[in-house]
Amino acid sequence: MSTAAIPQAIPGAETQAERAIISRWPSIASTAIGRVIGGLLEAAPTIRLPGLNINLAYAPVLLLAPVAAAVYLLTKFTGRRYTVTSKRVMVQHSLSKRMHSQVALEDISEVAIAPYRTGQEFFSAADVVLQGGSGEELMRMQAVTRPGVFRQNILESRDALIQVQAALATIQARSDG
Repeated sequence: MSTAAIPQAIPGAETQAERAIISRWPSIASTAIGRVIGGLLEAAPTIRLPGLNINLAYAPVLLLAPVAAAVYLLTKFTGRRYTVTSKRVMVQHSLSKRMHSQVALEDISEVAIAPYRTGQEFFSAADVVLQGGSGEELMRMQAVTRPGVFRQNILESRDALIQVQAALATIQARSDG
């Protein structure tokens, strides 16, 4: 049995194996209760005392902290997880690998960030929408935290996959000819 590695056409470029790149769990702003809490916090005026860097208007809303914590835990146990791999974007069950839906990276032509819904902005979350070639919605991922970074990860993963496939096709064409 040989232990020699099989040479790759492009070092580090592997198209057969699928690797997870990033996973994100939705914010509590993906739930109605979470959006209500976020909306209350967004609407709170800014009241600051000299020397304190705390918004005192948040004090009454802190009574909702146990509710927010319960919603957070509930979404972690029963919710969903968004995963970008080297080949696709998946929506999976939060704690298992059970698949809800998936979109191949090659099918994605644009990744849009939907306008904030009430209550999402406080949590720095927005819906991320995957669009196909004709602009149709392929998948909507609700209340993704830091949606701009997640969008960029999807676009870079898609571009890398397409470039590696094109390079491997060129190499294959050279060896066939």
